[in-house]
Amino acid sequence: MSFALSAGVTGLEAHQKMLDIAGNNLANINTTAFKSSRITFSELLSQTIKKASQPTSSVGGTNPQQMGSGVGVSGISPNMTQGNIVNTGNPLDVAVEGEGYFVVSDGSQNLYTRAGAFAVDADSNMVDPATGYHVQRIGSEGELDGFQVAGSSSVHVPYDITMPAAATTTIAVQGNLSSDAQLSTPQTQTLTSNISYTVDNSVADDDTLVTNLDQFSGTLTSGTLTLEGYKHDGTALADNLTLDIDGSTTLGDITDWLNTGVNERQTVTITGSPTGGHYHLSYGGQTTADIAYNATAANVQAALEALSTIGTGNVTCTGGPGPDTPVAVTFTGDLGGSNLSLMTIDASGLTGGTSPAGSVAETVAGSTSALGNSGAETVATASLVNGKIRVTDNENGYSLSDVKLTYDDGTDSTLTMPAYFEMSSIGGEEVKNINITVYDSLGGRHVLTGAFVRTDTANTWDMVLTSITGDISGINPDDRRIRGIEFDPTNGSYAGMNTTIGDTANFTVTFAHDTVNPQTIGLTTGTVGEFDGLTQLAGNSTAVAREQDGYAAGRLSTVSVNNEGIVIGAFSNGIKKNIATLQVALFQNTVGLESVGNGYFIPSANSGEAIATQAMTAGAGIVHGGALEKSNADVATEFVNMINAQNGYQANARTIRIANEILRELTSLIS
Repeated sequence: MSFALSAGVTGLEAHQKMLDIAGNNLANINTTAFKSSRITFSELLSQTIKKASQPTSSVGGTNPQQMGSGVGVSGISPNMTQGNIVNTGNPLDVAVEGEGYFVVSDGSQNLYTRAGAFAVDADSNMVDPATGYHVQRIGSEGELDGFQVAGSSSVHVPYDITMPAAATTTIAVQGNLSSDAQLSTPQTQTLTSNISYTVDNSVADDDTLVTNLDQFSGTLTSGTLTLEGYKHDGTALADNLTLDIDGSTTLGDITDWLNTGVNERQTVTITGSPTGGHYHLSYGGQTTADIAYNATAANVQAALEALSTIGTGNVTCTGGPGPDTPVAVTFTGDLGGSNLSLMTIDASGLTGGTSPAGSVAETVAGSTSALGNSGAETVATASLVNGKIRVTDNENGYSLSDVKLTYDDGTDSTLTMPAYFEMSSIGGEEVKNINITVYDSLGGRHVLTGAFVRTDTANTWDMVLTSITGDISGINPDDRRIRGIEFDPTNGSYAGMNTTIGDTANFTVTFAHDTVNPQTIGLTTGTVGEFDGLTQLAGNSTAVAREQDGYAAGRLSTVSVNNEGIVIGAFSNGIKKNIATLQVALFQNTVGLESVGNGYFIPSANSGEAIATQAMTAGAGIVHGGALEKSNADVATEFVNMINAQNGYQANARTIRIANEILRELTSLIS
């Protein structure tokens, strides 16, 4: 009877534990990422009453006789299978599908969980709101942008950080530039100043004094306008094109200067006391033949014409020869943009007298154009239209013309000059306009308008920056045109930049807020030999600016988590940035993990140490954002387990009851 009683007791104990486990599983049927447990029983050690014997020649063998002592709990193990994943709509809820555990820290140790119901605390840290433990990250994602602190593995969600603006550095263009399309009438290039001159906020005209302009301040006693740039054919305008202005100068005087310009009377003077000999004039690397000290005007004219950079005109000679009698050779006429003040005089061939020397003196009258008009050559015409200075080519077709005006008076007066001249009309037979919004270093928005222009060279295009909105300090003529975009004539693919022209695929713009650091904007045109960028095929021109890499400042608006466990931030400026990568831990034996409550586990001696990784790497599963893993406890299974536990408990209780009744019957034999 003792065996029956003790076995029954062990059965009660075992099935009581079975019922406890089933009850715990059912209690956690709605616990996030709960892992149900199961119990396994095993027979306790049996008492051997008689050992087995082996067969002999006369009798057979006998089996052992053993009496069992009951049942014991051989193991209680968690069921680590995947629970169902359900969407919650909360972007910081995360669930792992497959292997892996999220990692949180209490400041002293890491704990591991499948329950990813995370949130952000007052310090913008990503935490488990039930405990406040910090969610851990892996890698350096977000550190470069300042979202994460290097050396700290806690995830910081930067609701408290402003994303700084990024200046545009690259514009990507894509599409076709027609190989055969042609405008019905070739365009004439027109340059218009980007500012309109006004008087009391009304449009200025040709008779408006410079000193009366809203764009002028200070007192104008003497100032200088300087013109630079390029002609229609790309040759540079003459050096040192300047106009002296004062309080009587009008806007009409400026346009007259651009159209009429300067008539330079150049005087070459030899001083000292020579009595004879010869001298040389040098200009532009060339030197005249010997000029006799007592030369006639015709002799000097021929010598001047030998200098190819000098135009034709009239020459007069006065003075000399004789001691202390200077000779003056005066040249008046078309200098072709030359400046005889740059001429040098070699007087070493003069004889007699003392210290002969040479110099060039210059005076100014009227008739060679600053814009390059001279004689029969027609280049461009300047005018004032609605307060804006306009320069129009005198011939149509592909043009490289561009101009820039600057002002200086050396004192305290200021005259706002055009930062650049907009190309209101682009010279060429085929032009494709594009525009795109770009950003300066402070995040200011500017609409950049450009144009592709087919050049006079086959299969070659330029791109010019025609205008850009906003407060611009300056754009140099050399920095607004990208030259030599070439295409393969055999298939129309992009063939690269013509490096012999010396251009780089960049624009350079100086914004008013930062005049010290001009902003360079590069152009991405595609892969050489491919059709992934610009092409030149027959048909319409379809080229567009696809994208650029700048953006305004912004603040974090929303976050989400992708399948790789990367926390992605969407900012108010429309930019998305990777904020951090959630750390995922793997274990050799997940069943060996030790539960410490709150859905957390810690490694045990039989689980192996945590292997840190990220989702979808090294065997780790996929992370689902906006979702949670449900409990894997099954109600039907647990109900069956409870019934089995109840039946087992009742059966063992009945064993004890029967054994007790038999013992009571036994004791009644002697009463």
